[in-house]
Amino acid sequence: MDRYPYLRIENKRLYSRDMQYTARDVIKHAPANQPFYLFDKDGITKNRPNYNTYQRLSSHADLWIDAGPRILEDLMDVVMAGATAVILRPSLWPAVNVDEILAITDCNLYAYYENPECVVPPKMNGLIIPYTQDPLPNRPLSLTQLPSYLLNMTGSNQNLDTTPFAGVFLDFSFFASTEHP
Repeated sequence: MDRYPYLRIENKRLYSRDMQYTARDVIKHAPANQPFYLFDKDGITKNRPNYNTYQRLSSHADLWIDAGPRILEDLMDVVMAGATAVILRPSLWPAVNVDEILAITDCNLYAYYENPECVVPPKMNGLIIPYTQDPLPNRPLSLTQLPSYLLNMTGSNQNLDTTPFAGVFLDFSFFASTEHP
């Protein structure tokens, strides 16, 4: 299974667990031109996305940005700031019109699968399934045709090799602790 980094943005700062990083640190240690998940807590909870941070990192990585867009203009701002994939949260944008989005951008769209009652919009490129505590979540059986990626927020790198996911996003500290070519 492929492993990719993720970082949390909170109060305009980049964090991996409780450690703060600069954009320069991230560019130095992150694998180049691979998916990189940005969990923008400011965007999700306060509707204040960190567009400047996206722009600084977008030249180095393929950013999968989870900023909680609520309307089409929010999504387009995230795309223009450098996203190669945008994560849509059905709880924040329940009436999303994916056809309208696809008419103006070719950006990949992933649904954040918050719970079993979550209604996944049609035409998604895949699912993001959060993993915050054991046991490891299952892929939704009704959506097995979609590639699913695990967002591992547990801080552990254990027992992930046998999961049925297309890839897993791990805390950036796992990547920053080792050198990458």
